[in-house]
Order: sequence, then C-alpha cells, then structure tokens
Amino acid sequence: MLSYYLFSLSFLVYLHKYVYMFGESLLFNYYITDSTIADKFSLYKRRYVVKNLWKSAMLSLIMLTSSLSFLDGFINGIWSNLTFNVWGVLYVALDLSGLVYVRGLPTATKVHHIVVCILGTLNSLADYNVPGYYRSILIYTYFSIVPFIVNFYLGYRYLENDLIRRKIVARASNYIYTASLTANILCQLAFFWFEPFHWSIIAYFAMYCMIINDDIKLIKFLRAEAI
Repeated sequence: MLSYYLFSLSFLVYLHKYVYMFGESLLFNYYITDSTIADKFSLYKRRYVVKNLWKSAMLSLIMLTSSLSFLDGFINGIWSNLTFNVWGVLYVALDLSGLVYVRGLPTATKVHHIVVCILGTLNSLADYNVPGYYRSILIYTYFSIVPFIVNFYLGYRYLENDLIRRKIVARASNYIYTASLTANILCQLAFFWFEPFHWSIIAYFAMYCMIINDDIKLIKFLRAEAI
C-alpha cells in the first residue's frame, strides 16, 4: 500500500504542475486582460492564487465524496481503508505540490504542509479496522477540509477589487474556520481521552500543535481582513 501511495502521490504532484500552468494562463490571459494589472502579479503570487483556488475546489469535492465514509467509520464502525487512502493521497498531493511549485511560502505554512505529508504517509500505512490513534488523523483531516472557503478567500482576495465583497468572504471564512478548528480540537481531546495511553500520542500531539499554530495565525489574519 505504501508503494501505491508514493506512486500516486508522485503522479498527482506532477499533474498539479500542469494545473498551475493552465490556471495561470486562464487567470492572467483571459480573466485579467489588462496587462498593466497582470504584470503586478509576481510568479509567486500567480501560483499562490492558483494554488489556493485549486485547493479550495478539490477540498470541496473531497468533502462531498468522503463525508458518508467518515460518518460510517465513527458512527457505524464501518471503515473503508481504500476510501481513506484515496482521500489522503488527494489531500497530501495538494499540500506537497504547494511546497514544490509555490516557492516563498511562509514558514508556518511550510511546516503545516510538511506535517500533513508525514500524517499522509501514516494514513497510507494504517488499517482503520483496527482501533488506534491514527484514526485521529481522519478527524483532523475532515475538519480541515470543511472550511474550504478559506483557501478560496486566500486566492480570491487578489482578484476582487470590491472591498465589501472581500470583507464578506473574509468574515464567512473566519467564522467557518474558527468553528471547524474548535470542533476539531474538542473531538481530538474526546478521542484521546477514551483511548488507552500509548507513547505515540506524544508524537501525534506534537504534530497537531504545529498545524494548529498555523491555523491560529490564519484565523487572526482572517479576523483582521474581515474588519
């Protein structure tokens, strides 16, 4: 399963290269037709916009196709390893391609993406039919997928000139992201509370804390943008 995961991940990251190229061409040749405006976008900013709009679209698709499997697992005890592995590799490919093709990302974002790659590898090795801490990966991933509007806003803000519209989207992103992060943390605490202690819990908590650090910074940013 690990070899399948690594092959699929490599293929998807390579495929994203062309998604970025197509997205840049579409946005800056057809959507933004004024060359004086387009020239103000550096290569980093162009790819940053495309990265976030593409990630938002993909996260919304993953959420729609994985929600039933997620509920089946935690409510009915029906765990589909194949579904979660496919879900995981799609999610990780988005973050890894961002690291590869979008040079200049903030350090906290890079750390976030790296930790996601580590958790994604663990996801590919896990057998969810056997109870274990790795099920918490599914919880964190799902609640990270739900606020896909946040990635939409991160790209959209550079393309929208209307300040009122930007603030409306920023406000909605802030509310949804804050609610998702709060629910995520509460569910994680409840999950680990009822699981027998194992040394690996320390490693999981350390990785989650690194991701949460980036989440909190982003929420503060969204809150400032919404004012």
